[in-house]
Amino acid sequence: MALAFDSPDPSFPESAAPFGGQLCPLGEVLYGYWLDIHPGGDLLPGRQHFDPIDLGSRCPQLLQHLWLVDVEPAPRRFRLRLVGSAVYMTSPFARAGHYIDEFIDPASRAETLQTSFTRLVESRQPEFRRGRPRIAANRHAKELTRLSLPLAGDGETVDVIVNITTYAWATIDRPDFRRAG
Repeated sequence: MALAFDSPDPSFPESAAPFGGQLCPLGEVLYGYWLDIHPGGDLLPGRQHFDPIDLGSRCPQLLQHLWLVDVEPAPRRFRLRLVGSAVYMTSPFARAGHYIDEFIDPASRAETLQTSFTRLVESRQPEFRRGRPRIAANRHAKELTRLSLPLAGDGETVDVIVNITTYAWATIDRPDFRRAG
């Protein structure tokens, strides 16, 4: 299984759990659901198998962190189809109908969503990332985890990418007014 992994701590131990045991609980639910709807063999599940109501009945709080991306084949572009409220509130770009390449700095040498999604489409394998946000999402976000899962309406060609992104928040330093003065 091809994985993209960017950890702030390279000493994380290897694990038999999916993605090295790095998935957050919501990511584990989404990944388990994706495996449950998987048709088997070399075929991928499609959007027709993915039921947000069923997923929401398993874990209602997951839906706010979910975002779906349509894959347009020629030229290859990635368009936001659906954006959960938690993603919408933390990411300035996260608006349904926008394209991923509209908010990526082409001069950046860093791994981008564009390159990660391209790799996912070509490998037909899930992608996972844990690390510092590369796009200024929220000034208090110190780390994110993102799980991206391929869907293929025909079982072969990836045409939708299901994502879940969660954030770890930095503590906010507040002045100690008791000592002021």
